[in-house]
Amino acid sequence: MRTTQQLSITLPNDMADVVKTKVRTGEYATESEVIRDGLRALLARDRAVE
Repeated sequence: MRTTQQLSITLPNDMADVVKTKVRTGEYATESEVIRDGLRALLARDRAVE
């Protein structure tokens, strides 16, 4: 059973540039890693508010 799902997202140019820069500079290996890390931060913030 797959533990991941492939999604297609659309980002404003400025956000897409941030994602690409983080990969290009080596901070992240892939665009997916950038998005996953951002979602983890969002989930942590949501849990802290609850």
